[in-house]
Amino acid sequence: MARLAHSPQTKRRYFEASIYVFIYRAAQKAEELGRYLTRRHKRRRAHRARPSRDKIRDRASIHDRPKAIETRAEAGHWEGDLIICKRTRPVLVLHERKSRLTLATRLAGKTAAETISVMLAVFGRIDPALRKSVTFDNDTVFAQHGLLRTMRDMTTWFCDAYASWQKGGVENANGRLRRWLPRHLDIDRVSDEEIQDVVLTANLTPRKCLGFKTPFQAMLSELGKDVQIRFS
Repeated sequence: MARLAHSPQTKRRYFEASIYVFIYRAAQKAEELGRYLTRRHKRRRAHRARPSRDKIRDRASIHDRPKAIETRAEAGHWEGDLIICKRTRPVLVLHERKSRLTLATRLAGKTAAETISVMLAVFGRIDPALRKSVTFDNDTVFAQHGLLRTMRDMTTWFCDAYASWQKGGVENANGRLRRWLPRHLDIDRVSDEEIQDVVLTANLTPRKCLGFKTPFQAMLSELGKDVQIRFS
């Protein structure tokens, strides 16, 4: 059988991999050969490792979502996402599909516990008739989504992997908020009041898809209230 010919680059990678396997082999740990490596890691790290989506238990596929959500026929169905700026403190964005109302609040950190804690507080202040479901991507910050079901009676749905366009409402909302919260912005220099001013501006902007009503007006209509807002 003919032998496969490998390029010099491939041979070099195999050789380097063999060296690392030898250094980190359990029998060699007593010699602490890792201290001779440039970065001196005590343990080998998986190449380009990513958090497993399997950490999110009991995910329901977006493909099983009812038609009423797809067509925006009824209010109370939300999409959730995070905005990341220069610092590590993200901004949680919640977007209501029918009215296009957007809510946003800063998180103390990017953990599942912090994220669910804030979402429970936000949805706790919303009329129960307007909190039916929420759709997420597969970021592990949403791993504790089950608490929304048990504590807020909300169904949770998840997009396909790497298909953020499936929650296009909140992606569009993120784009609007990015006008004031660009990626290079040091979010720690922005006050909570300034973030809410940005959210208020977005919700008071008339939208063609709403018949030139604002998201704020559209949401109040769902509550049986009619508010006229004049811009001068």
